[in-house]
Parts: sequence; structure tokens; C-alpha cells
Amino acid sequence: MERELIGRNLSVQDDNGDPIQTIKEIEVILKPETLDIIRARRMAKTKQIVGYEIPVKIVMSKLESRLRYRMLELFKQGKTMFLDRITGSLEDMMTGNTERVLITGIHIHNDIDILVAKIDENKGIDITLSGTATDFDFVGKFPEYMA
Repeated sequence: MERELIGRNLSVQDDNGDPIQTIKEIEVILKPETLDIIRARRMAKTKQIVGYEIPVKIVMSKLESRLRYRMLELFKQGKTMFLDRITGSLEDMMTGNTERVLITGIHIHNDIDILVAKIDENKGIDITLSGTATDFDFVGKFPEYMA
């Protein structure tokens, strides 16, 4: 039986442990920074990891503004817009298995909407918080699936 895991069964909690109810999208990617290296014996080209970045993007409905208000209040106080952690869970609805990922040290440093209204548009208004994280950890993993 061939099947896919669909990313609709997602839940996310902020650093206070409160669920972010209207989450529409979350994307956390590990982006290694590399340096080209040439191995002398074989003259083979390879790459060495010299650093990394973990971009974080959270898209939610405008109805979930409390997190955005918190970040903007920190900004107005001259403080870093920072989330200590968020936890995301993705569930396999067929088996009930869950993958949980803890993302820590999230610095929000990209644009944040203050006021957006589009009169001629019939879709909801979204909030996007994006920046970078310092670490991640799998606190729950999917088991090995048999083909």
C-alpha cells in the first residue's frame, strides 16, 4: 500500500505552551553553509560544512494576533523579537504516529505586518513571522514504516 503523509494535521505551541490555533503554514529548514575543498590525492572536489542557518517561517490567520502583538511590543521596547521555543507536531492520521519537533532560540527579524487591508480581496488576512532559529531537536519521531 502506497500512501503519503499530508501536512494538514499540524499543531504548534508557542514558547508559553499555548497552542497557535490558526496556523496555516510552518517551515523550518536546515541550510548548511559550505566551503569548496579539493582533496589533494585524487583532486576530487567536495564541500566542507563551515556553518549553518535555520530559517523559520510561521504563517497564521490574522485572528491569531497575540503572538504578533507580543513581538511588536518587544520591538517598541527596544528588545530583540525573540521566542524561546516553539513545538510543532505532525500526526499520521492513519496510524496515530506523531513527529514532534522542538525549535529553540527563534529570533524574528524579518518584516511584520502592522496593518494590511485589501478591499477587493475575498480571502483572509495572514500574519507571517519569520527569522532564524539556533537549534532544533526531535522530541518524538515517526517509527520506521514498512513498505
